[in-house]
Amino acid sequence: MAKKALILSVLFLATVPLGWYLSDSLGIIFFDDAWWLLLAATVLGAVLGIYSGLTRPREQISGEKIERHGARGFLSHWGTSVGIFVCLGTGIYMGFLIIDPFMETIADTALPLNLHFTGVALLLFAGFFFAMDYLVMRDWDRLIPNVKDIFHGMLGKYFLRRKWHAETKYLSSQKVAALGMGAIGAVILLTGAFKVASRIWDLSADIWGWMTLFHDIFTALFIFMLAIHIILVLVLKSHWPTLTSWITGSVGRDYVEEHHPVWYREITSGKQRAYKLFGYEEDRSEK
Repeated sequence: MAKKALILSVLFLATVPLGWYLSDSLGIIFFDDAWWLLLAATVLGAVLGIYSGLTRPREQISGEKIERHGARGFLSHWGTSVGIFVCLGTGIYMGFLIIDPFMETIADTALPLNLHFTGVALLLFAGFFFAMDYLVMRDWDRLIPNVKDIFHGMLGKYFLRRKWHAETKYLSSQKVAALGMGAIGAVILLTGAFKVASRIWDLSADIWGWMTLFHDIFTALFIFMLAIHIILVLVLKSHWPTLTSWITGSVGRDYVEEHHPVWYREITSGKQRAYKLFGYEEDRSEK
């Protein structure tokens, strides 16, 4: 499984030098002359995501290990990760809020802009693959937080130091963070779409200016939440097994039974728990 993660990571990282090469060899601005590739990446990711959701097998126990991520999970995770960091790096390089652009001339804009396009295309492909895969699977409880996830699984667990035993495949705090980052990402995507549209159609400078401002502000919020996410994963030892699972693909059975009991029961029983907005009555935190 680690080989699959490595192969997919290398393939996704290879899109960066590929974008660099095409930028130099073609001499065009991708956002102007190849914007349709963004639509193609979105459609391709969505179609493959639907297929993945329809054919995805349930997680299984293999000895003392439980598969947490397969090739599908690696594709969406590492694809979005590479895309995000390419977009952030090139976006900051071209000027971001109070940070001045690092380019000295207009001609210097072509390469970082085309690399930004490459990151966006990769992000759209992997992001829509994940979204459609998740929608088809309809496993809402796994990733959408309910009220108890917010107040007991995040606030109570981390701020009041209370025990919480209703963790699914993803921790309650992870689900809350994913919802917030997803909402912020949606705004970034929408404002980015307006910025791309302004290069194709004649939109007013005011619209472009406001969209750029909101794009940068919400990107700053995303960077803040991403930094917290990474820091917590690295600092909290209880999260380390799930961190390494993004490489190995699996976690220990005892770890899952202790830290993700709801997910463990789903795997062993073969029954998927339905989503309830206010949570289950038996889900309670303890002092």
